[in-house]
Amino acid sequence: MSRPDSHPIPRSRPPRGWSILRALAAGLLLATRPATGSEETRGPHAPSGAPTPSPERSRVVAEGPVLKPPYLLNLENIVRLAFLKNPTVRAAREEMKAAKHGLEEFRANLNRLEPYVELRSDLSQFPNRQGAFGDAIESVVGVQKETFEGSILKTEVGASYSYFDFNKALVTGDSTETRASTIVRTRVEVPFLGSRRRQDRIIAQAFQESTARKAQLDYLKNYRTLVESALSYYNLMIYYRRLVELYQGWSADLETLMKDPRVKEHDRSRVESVRSTSESYRGQYLAREKEYLTILLGYIGVEDPAEVRVEMPLYQLSPVVNTARSAEGLKSLIDRARLNNPTFRVLEDAIHNTELQHTQAVRGKLDVTTFMEGTLFPVGSERFDDRYNGWTVGAGINVRLNDHRVRDATRMKAEAQIRQFRAEIEAEEINMRRKINSTTKAIWDNDDNRTQMLEVGKRKAAEYVQRQADYFANGINIDQLLGTRSDITSNGANLANIIYNTADREATLLLALGQVYELVGLRIGDEETGEVPTTTGK
Repeated sequence: MSRPDSHPIPRSRPPRGWSILRALAAGLLLATRPATGSEETRGPHAPSGAPTPSPERSRVVAEGPVLKPPYLLNLENIVRLAFLKNPTVRAAREEMKAAKHGLEEFRANLNRLEPYVELRSDLSQFPNRQGAFGDAIESVVGVQKETFEGSILKTEVGASYSYFDFNKALVTGDSTETRASTIVRTRVEVPFLGSRRRQDRIIAQAFQESTARKAQLDYLKNYRTLVESALSYYNLMIYYRRLVELYQGWSADLETLMKDPRVKEHDRSRVESVRSTSESYRGQYLAREKEYLTILLGYIGVEDPAEVRVEMPLYQLSPVVNTARSAEGLKSLIDRARLNNPTFRVLEDAIHNTELQHTQAVRGKLDVTTFMEGTLFPVGSERFDDRYNGWTVGAGINVRLNDHRVRDATRMKAEAQIRQFRAEIEAEEINMRRKINSTTKAIWDNDDNRTQMLEVGKRKAAEYVQRQADYFANGINIDQLLGTRSDITSNGANLANIIYNTADREATLLLALGQVYELVGLRIGDEETGEVPTTTGK
């Protein structure tokens, strides 16, 4: 699922209009306070920055299952909600299940155990058998077992009833005979390697497996793409919410400055003008925040914004980022990612199945089938059927030369598919390693830049307090004071961008490590194809 072009996700720079941000607004303290930083000491008119979100806005009901409204929107719950509620993911999941059941249906249809009942009647006339004329009724109960490889075992037991009239001129005594008899039959048929029956079934199975495999890979791709888009819009929404609160703090500083009786009357209009500009941009970014929230709700299958509560995440590096600092830790992350990603399981199974097809094609020069069958006649008509109290056993072998064109085409197709699947595994591994390596390094760089920005922010905040004192002492003019405040906002905007980029890369790392599959218990090949664990919204 592609992201709309009208809503680009910022990577190396903020989304839109950031030249304006560098000239405007806000304090150093974001809605997310640095995990290791401390608050600046404020003077009477120190920059307030973004106010801490009120409990009504940021606090969410922590008790109760995550899948009951109000939904707590954080990174992990967005993954779960997208898995459970998004109709596109649900449709792809059901398509995958249907393809899986279709493969099972195909295999079951050729690997069946079927009991049966048969009733038959034979009306016969044999002039050379003492003019015999009559009817024989046979009723049997049997079972036939057929394997996917083409072997057949058939056994039946039953009874027969016969009534015959004989030519009175040719027989002495009674010219009619009525007799009940029993019968037991069995037949075993075993195709050897190269059986055409087996070859046909393997080719048909390959098509079914290809259909099921495509449905599995499409499901994984659709789910992953949708989660990636949902997390991107979540990070964007949080980003704009930070900016809204940043502008709100900047506007509050200007309002406090305007109310100070020491501000010169002719300077108040200048402060009011800048404050109006701040409020204008705050409104624009508030609208952008709501827009991205609406888009996010569409990805997680929620229609009413009242059904969700947004969690403002604290800035902190995930444990996996710290783990990746060492070579051993990085290797363990890559191993974990390979284990979590069901794509590898699907492709490895595909290679195994295709190798079996290749083996069959290489060995399938001859179509060889053996069989053995036997019949037992415990009771019969003594005068008409001289087979009573007897038995027969038969065996044979059928050898046929398979068409080499079919065999060669099957072999070459299997070899090409094996190369294809191995290349896909290699590409998936390269992409996974690249993302883990590049993402963790970028997060470390962002964290270092954030530390520098925090130090700059502290100095700028202290400078702003000193500048206020200079202004009130008539040492500088109002534009110089507001210029210092603009430097603080520029630093704050850069800090907001760094936090956004870190969050966006953390989401990329979540995808690369396969945690989006782990969070919902998605395993290909298990009895279940993904169950959302019962968790709370904490």
